[in-house]
Amino acid sequence: MASRPALDLWLYDTLIGSLSEPSYGRMRLTFTAEAEDRFGPGAVTLSISMPVNSRQRPRGDRVSAFFDGLLPEGHAEVRIAQTFNVRRGDAFGLLSAIGRDCAGAIVLQPADEPPPGERGVMRRLDDDDFADLVRHVRDRPLGAGDDVRVSLAGAQDKILLAATGEGWALPAHGAPSTHIAKPQDLRLAGYADGEAFCLALARLIDLTNVDATVEDIGGRPVLIVSRYDRTTDDGGRVHRLHQEDCCQALAISTSLRDRKYESDGGPSLRAVAGLLAQFARPVDRIRLLALTVLNVIIGNADAHGKNISMMHLRDGTTTLAPGYDLTPVTFYRAVPTEEGLRPMSDRLGMRINGKTSIHEITVDDLIAEGSRWSLPESRVRTTVTETLERVRGAVDEAMAVAGPPGEMCAFVTERVEALLAGRPAAAFE
Repeated sequence: MASRPALDLWLYDTLIGSLSEPSYGRMRLTFTAEAEDRFGPGAVTLSISMPVNSRQRPRGDRVSAFFDGLLPEGHAEVRIAQTFNVRRGDAFGLLSAIGRDCAGAIVLQPADEPPPGERGVMRRLDDDDFADLVRHVRDRPLGAGDDVRVSLAGAQDKILLAATGEGWALPAHGAPSTHIAKPQDLRLAGYADGEAFCLALARLIDLTNVDATVEDIGGRPVLIVSRYDRTTDDGGRVHRLHQEDCCQALAISTSLRDRKYESDGGPSLRAVAGLLAQFARPVDRIRLLALTVLNVIIGNADAHGKNISMMHLRDGTTTLAPGYDLTPVTFYRAVPTEEGLRPMSDRLGMRINGKTSIHEITVDDLIAEGSRWSLPESRVRTTVTETLERVRGAVDEAMAVAGPPGEMCAFVTERVEALLAGRPAAAFE
């Protein structure tokens, strides 16, 4: 196969590198001198796993782990590859096709295209257009198409949107998206409301800045969440903020095998806390612990290495990203499968104090886990207790904001009370 043209890599309006393919299936990243001038030698503004160095290329496995981590997974990857006539598993080919708007502030594009800030349009969606996208989301994941070259990790059905003064639009020709639309899984009644409720709880206790609403689009509930890696200035211009998930930061590839779960070789909470200890402030480990407590309360066993991220801001600061993908997965106890009705798994994506079931976790487990993160035990105890109390006090307000089914609120309340009483947050009956 003839070599394909390299891609320019832009970050915060700076051309920081070139992504090439020396041979099929292998990617090479070369940093520019401009990257060092802008961010400094050794800066981790792109990735903790690949510090900026214009004189030495990052190892190929780290390059692949990071850039593979930008791409959709499962059915979404297959369908988008078909849309752009790319072979399945051809990460470089997919990035060439859909790298104009990715997670974080990265833009990947051919070298002959103008800089990202000089182009991009919003293609307005009317109600029928939006309903059609939702109806055919399995056929057109992310809303990607000829002029909508967007990428986002994950296997869940979703559409990338841009908010405008006139309503919703598709981000075309390199324009940045601002929101993510998640059509409800029709097997799970109330799923959209449930995630909106959990995000409202997280907002009320200062663990996220994500706005979430549920809209009826063509007769189907759709959760629409704001992107925490986007910000809009007073003039209405959208700016990208850079982030990477913890698998990318730890150079853990998830392309050939689903290694986002700790049991499959993915990150542990202690490893994530170690990154924060080295590159962020102590308060970020406290926030990670509070987020872990919240996940236990809401029954979110699916928190894994790609559902926790780091923000890398323009000034070089690294912080824990706001909470996202906060879903009460273990609330659902009768999910249709080929083997009949089954409950969602209670197996933790990241173990807590060595335990693997979210229904076995106690306050003592949370304290023991946090105490392994080089934090004072007194601060750990206070964080766990205060988070439980704050969630208990926020349930009614979150319910008023999001309006989930009453049984879901009972599920969360029962788990809070069990933990405060020193019992495990056992399965809901």
